Amino acid sequence: MKQDGRIVADEDLDVVVLTGDGSANGIGLSATSGAIERGLDFLYICYDNEGYGNTGQQASGATPHGARTATTTGAEGSPGEKKDLFGIWGAHRPAYAATVIGSEPLDLARKVEKAATLRGPRFIHALAPCPTGWDYDPKDTVEVGKLAVKTGVWPLKEYVDGEILHTRRPHPRAPVEEYLKTQGRFTHLFEPERNEQVLDDIQRRVDAYWQELEST
Repeated sequence: MKQDGRIVADEDLDVVVLTGDGSANGIGLSATSGAIERGLDFLYICYDNEGYGNTGQQASGATPHGARTATTTGAEGSPGEKKDLFGIWGAHRPAYAATVIGSEPLDLARKVEKAATLRGPRFIHALAPCPTGWDYDPKDTVEVGKLAVKTGVWPLKEYVDGEILHTRRPHPRAPVEEYLKTQGRFTHLFEPERNEQVLDDIQRRVDAYWQELEST
C-alpha cells in the first residue's frame, strides 16, 4: 500500500493477531507457520485457556494430560498432552517468543514491551486460567495462576536470538497436585479415590522438563 501511494510511510502499520489456543494449535497453525517463514512483521498473542472455550470447553491441542473437558469425560480425563506451541514457534526461529501469565504482571509487562520494540514475527503465549472451563471460583484466579508457575506446570521463558531463557525458575517447586486440586476439571483424579497413576504421570512429566533444563 505504501508502494502504491495509498498510505503515507509513517502511518501506523503494526499488526497484532489475537487468537485462542484452539486455532493457534490446530487449524490456524499452517497459516501462521507460513507467515513466520516469510518473516512478516506481526505480534501474535495466544490466549490459552486450554480448550475450545467459546463452544463449551471441548478439548484442544492445548488441553493438558488428565484434564476433564466436554469431550474427554472418562475416569482419567484427557489422554493426550498439551502441545508445545512455544517450541513450535522456536523451531521457526522467530524474532521473539515468550510465555506469560497475568498473575505475574511485571514479567508479562517486560516481555510485551520487549516484543513491541522488535520487528518480525513475535509470539506472546499467555496461559489464561478460566473459571468457567476449569471449574473454580473466579476470586481464586490469581492464586491458580501463581500455582501454575510455582509448581513448574507453566514455565516462564523467552526465545531471544536463538536461545531459550527462563525468566523464573521455581525453587523449590511445589507438588503439581497443589495446582490440580484448585480446579474442578481435575477432581476425578482425587475423588472418589486418588488416581495415582495419572497423578504420577503428570508430576513425572513436569519433573522431567526441569531436570533436563538443569542438566544443560
